[in-house]
Amino acid sequence: MGRGFRWSVAMLVSLGLFADPARAQEVVLDSYAGIGARAMAMGGAYSALSSDFTGLFWNPAGLARASSGEFYTSFSHESFRNQSRFYGSPSTNRLSSSRLNAIGIVAPYPVLQGSLTFGGGYGKTQSLNSGLCIDGYDTAADFEKSGVSEDRGSMGAYVAGGAVDLAPGTSVGVSLQVWRGSNRFEQELTQTDTRDAHGDTVRLYQSLALSDDYKGIRLRAGFLYHHPSGLRFGLMVASPMTMNVSSTFEDSYEDVFEDGTDTYPVERISDTYSIRYPFEFGAAAAWERGRFTLAGDAAYADLQGATYSELPASIAPQVDDFRVEYRSAFRLHLGGEYRLLDDRLALRAGYYRDPVSYKGGGSRPQVRVENDRDVFTFGLGGLLEQTVALDVGMTVGGYRQIEGSREDHVRSVRIFASTGYKF
Repeated sequence: MGRGFRWSVAMLVSLGLFADPARAQEVVLDSYAGIGARAMAMGGAYSALSSDFTGLFWNPAGLARASSGEFYTSFSHESFRNQSRFYGSPSTNRLSSSRLNAIGIVAPYPVLQGSLTFGGGYGKTQSLNSGLCIDGYDTAADFEKSGVSEDRGSMGAYVAGGAVDLAPGTSVGVSLQVWRGSNRFEQELTQTDTRDAHGDTVRLYQSLALSDDYKGIRLRAGFLYHHPSGLRFGLMVASPMTMNVSSTFEDSYEDVFEDGTDTYPVERISDTYSIRYPFEFGAAAAWERGRFTLAGDAAYADLQGATYSELPASIAPQVDDFRVEYRSAFRLHLGGEYRLLDDRLALRAGYYRDPVSYKGGGSRPQVRVENDRDVFTFGLGGLLEQTVALDVGMTVGGYRQIEGSREDHVRSVRIFASTGYKF
């Protein structure tokens, strides 16, 4: 058998097997992480309460409730774990990262009546970190198969906006968000013919890397009503957005046969394309009574309405048809807070459900989501000398899904720490 023919057969086998663990979805569409320690300790139920810098991301109208200027910073740490089973063989992938979560300033402008407040800064609200490992015998292809697949990246936005009172207890706000982000996807796959099922083939190796840079601009507007009884109601809407993606792809192959090794040069391709995001809508309510605060948020985006507004010329996009491969994203957030020691200490807890939006289908393997992302949150906050607010929060959650011959059990823990200095 000629080397060229053997290489063609090996490549077809490799590509067919490689599709199982490979990334198939656009990771930026399904990567909610949240922003701010107080907000996330309360399960992200913050759109009716936000009066600090992070309100520019939750509900800009909340800035009108800021009683003083504030300089705000927040940091986060994420720990990701995926326990996978491939044809019954277990493997574990772990990732962790620490990064700036937010930094910004809020400044009220003196007016005769009501409130007029401006703010600006930067915040990261999406984590793109994910991964999996496989190590087992593929009985369908008769290869011992081992590999690792990882995404490492994040999305954030430079933001500026303001809020104004329209009437006592009623405010509106808007923020302009200039989104920037990057992601590095890397994958290695080794297939070994341990049972002599493929003639003189000994081992097939493939590695690939995909680097994506993201840019987009979006407007977010909000409405907030605060009743003297302690009830609050909020509405939010985010405009459609065109996310421009610059991609660089590279891959390499090495095929080992009984009589020699074929090594192929690294192939590099660069290209650009665009993803059109749909509208995102939200509604929120909160109730404050004495030392207690209860809150709830709901956010909805029809990801099936996403489209490619500009297709790449060389690199195939990750999704064939959003209407088939995605389901609409509806997040539910619930949280509560209890204040004590003359409001100098606050205890917080919450919960949110963030459904897994990607479900495959079409030309992609079907994904069966066994459990959606259920996330439990808790934290506390303190106020020092009425000028410095210190907050910490933790979120713990995960999901379980089955894709082809692989089952994933994902667990993610995020820790937030924020400081607000009032002036």
